[in-house]
Amino acid sequence: MITLKQNTEVEIYQVELALKVKTKQSPFIPILILAQEQEEISAETLHENLLTSLPVRACENLLKRLEQQGYLQQEQKNMFGYRQTHQVAFANYSLTELGEQSAIDKSFWIGEKGVYNVFVSKSNLIQQRIIKTEKVERAENDKDGRTTQLPGEIRQYENQVLTIDKKEVLFEDIEDRCFQLRHLICVLEINSRGNESILKISKDSQSLFQTDFEIEENILQEELLVACGEFEYDEDKKAILTEFSKDNLSFNRKVKIGKPIFKRNQFNQVELENISHIPSDKENADNWYWELLYKNMNNYFLDENSFKEFATELASPIQLHFKMKIPKRKELAAILNEREDAFYQIAKLETIDYLNY
Repeated sequence: MITLKQNTEVEIYQVELALKVKTKQSPFIPILILAQEQEEISAETLHENLLTSLPVRACENLLKRLEQQGYLQQEQKNMFGYRQTHQVAFANYSLTELGEQSAIDKSFWIGEKGVYNVFVSKSNLIQQRIIKTEKVERAENDKDGRTTQLPGEIRQYENQVLTIDKKEVLFEDIEDRCFQLRHLICVLEINSRGNESILKISKDSQSLFQTDFEIEENILQEELLVACGEFEYDEDKKAILTEFSKDNLSFNRKVKIGKPIFKRNQFNQVELENISHIPSDKENADNWYWELLYKNMNNYFLDENSFKEFATELASPIQLHFKMKIPKRKELAAILNEREDAFYQIAKLETIDYLNY
């Protein structure tokens, strides 16, 4: 998993709004579903099929309310007998486009008005600038003339649907004037694991905003490595070019990037696991290979074939990038003779020769 963090500024504006919030919990949803199933609905059919405990007149009032809210449209009026004693005109209704979609989604929009604190992010990593709304009980007092023109970051979302706190919110009407409150310094965090990534903004461990982020872990890792100037990364070989060090012969290492850059944003230090490292040139490759042979010589070699198998296997990761010469036992012994700490390694190469002599 890769975790990127940075401090980010969130502005807060106090704005008078008219909103609609989509909910899955509303008594009107079954009515819309019934209208969809029957193609048309009337007070009488609503009473017969769904709301048998309500009078037909009350059912008609419900349908009129749904018409006023844009979910139903009146088709025609017919005369129906009500309890065989009164002649009452009840209309037939059909679903509007909004009503049809709500019946399919099994959802309903609930309207509300008031003064809200609107949290606005400036980060280019977030397409939706409004990340949170919070209804307030008491609005700021304008006695000091501290109102300001509504910023474009909010105005652009009028009559648009946003996802806020995992709910769909429609900004129906937004006042032109607002208060700008003190901004917050928050933490923006991207967590990427496999095919899934999440972006969230929090303040003092309290989440303000969270959304899916469209990038896979391997792609994010590649972008961080390519953008990093702290080492030499080869995009074609997907590896960091490394100078030989006898203290670290691993081809896959943990990498620390002090100032990672992603989409023109600098983040806090990050660690990446299992990053491929290869020799930077042929000289480093040779030194790396001789040291691998030296440190992995745990057995005595009784013939040339067993040694060749051992030496070829150790060369295989480097052979992917450089053409390496596989030495014979005597050639390696000659190379190791130049070291002062290779007595036992040389013995494992030459003992069989002394025994055969």
